[in-house]
Amino acid sequence: MHLACDEAFKSVMNGGGPFSTVIVQIDDSNNRVMRYWISHNHVTEWVDPTAHGETTCIKQACKELGVFDLGHIRKDNPNLKLPQTCETSHCDLYTSAEPCPMCYSATRWAHINTIYFAATVYDAAAQGVNFGDEPQYAELSLNYEDRPRLGVKCYQCTEDNSLDAFNAYKRGGSIKY
Repeated sequence: MHLACDEAFKSVMNGGGPFSTVIVQIDDSNNRVMRYWISHNHVTEWVDPTAHGETTCIKQACKELGVFDLGHIRKDNPNLKLPQTCETSHCDLYTSAEPCPMCYSATRWAHINTIYFAATVYDAAAQGVNFGDEPQYAELSLNYEDRPRLGVKCYQCTEDNSLDAFNAYKRGGSIKY
């Protein structure tokens, strides 16, 4: 956690946002850290609103490991790029602040089962910091039809082929994630 908070501080000192993430890969047989990745918020640097510390760190770990499931990494996975002596391992995420809705979702999609954070969403929303995610949380709790009054307008637009990709996926032939 100390490493994540130090990296967040460095990010601010270099003109970036006050957020950073460390992902650790842990050997399931002995609970020892095998390796780790660290990344900070790159939103302003990359001109990319999705380049939060969590998302960039998840991308880095997945790319280097060659897997998209960071919650259960098997030694016998043919896609695994980095060696591991244990049969299975998993990754935990340490972040300088409680994840926003996007980063929480990315963590879930990466199958990371444990998140450790330092600052809360309330700390991030404090006066002078102003990284409040309350509107996003409120919008996500609503049906898409009720969202226009709060923010992004969402419309369902169906076509005769709207479900073709899902039906093909259900029939098989694609990697499940």
